[in-house]
Amino acid sequence: MSKDGEEILQVFSIFRHGKRDAFINLETNEEYPGDLSEGAIINTINRGRNFIKKYFSKFPSSPFNQKDFKCIISNSIRTIKSIIYRLTDLLPKADIKSMTMEEVKEFSIKNIPNTVYDDKIFLSYVYTDPIVNNFCNSAPNYQNLFTEIEVELSKKSPKAVEIFKRYLVHPYFHGKPYEHLKISFIWDFLNLQKPEIEKTFSDDQKLIREVMTKLNSNKKMLEVNLSNKNCNFCFCHQLICSYYNEIDKLRKNADDKKKIILLSAHDLYLNSLLNFFEVKDRSKFKYYFDDEINLIIFRKKGDKKLYFRLEYNDEEIDIPMSNLKNKKECELDALMNKIEKEYLIYTYNDIIDFCNNKTTKEFYPSK
Repeated sequence: MSKDGEEILQVFSIFRHGKRDAFINLETNEEYPGDLSEGAIINTINRGRNFIKKYFSKFPSSPFNQKDFKCIISNSIRTIKSIIYRLTDLLPKADIKSMTMEEVKEFSIKNIPNTVYDDKIFLSYVYTDPIVNNFCNSAPNYQNLFTEIEVELSKKSPKAVEIFKRYLVHPYFHGKPYEHLKISFIWDFLNLQKPEIEKTFSDDQKLIREVMTKLNSNKKMLEVNLSNKNCNFCFCHQLICSYYNEIDKLRKNADDKKKIILLSAHDLYLNSLLNFFEVKDRSKFKYYFDDEINLIIFRKKGDKKLYFRLEYNDEEIDIPMSNLKNKKECELDALMNKIEKEYLIYTYNDIIDFCNNKTTKEFYPSK
């Protein structure tokens, strides 16, 4: 939100899709579609309305048009529906719930200005998975997660330990590039089930859920995955370069500069962005559905410089890279210099080659 004596010039908002159901039933092996769950819609609509009220009103005229607005979407049904629900008051009324993947995609392209489906940004997990797997297999913090859970379970139920170990070697994970996320999938199975499935859980399954929740195992898993600079660099290289390109248009006052850019994404993209900004204290962040990170670029009255600040779920967070006394804001040039030095020297093909080689050789930040 703009403050006294400042003018907001550009806003980036990257947000995780609304709540979804689990992907797999680890007991029956039944796989589920990755759509939004029934309870996700209202919350997603409300988050969008809050953003529109907070930021669209800061511009002389609504930026929801072909000239001033852009939307970059991950190519999955839950992210597409999330952006539609967030912008529901600005779009034609439609029965989004019953639409197929092709139909929601067609609806978004037709009705949301400058809609882009960018596979280079939002499929980065595919080419980053090999290097993340390589890192996690030797990372003590990653291995400690499993031990930590088993130790807690063993205090109360050997049967629960047996079930947990069975989940860890479930055929669903065999040969999959995202095997390093297995704790997250187990957490999903135990926490994101429909009521008719959840009520069949045994006391031991509920105990596993309780222990994993108590230990914040899912959050720890997400943080470990991209804690290595090489992993994070590969994962968010295209995202950061996209930020740079849009901000550079603003700096140069280009005809195609945008006032608001929305990115409908997944949890790891928010996590990677925090890593890029070198945010160390993660105690406030839950990494839950509908989370968002807003980057707000503004000018102060009587000052030619441009500045930015960051919000996580509407709360301003410190920017460690800032050399200002007030760490809640930073000179925009500092951000652009960081990207130029660390990111723009590599091409998309550089990143692909490096990740596919699964190398542990230091890649970041200079060639």
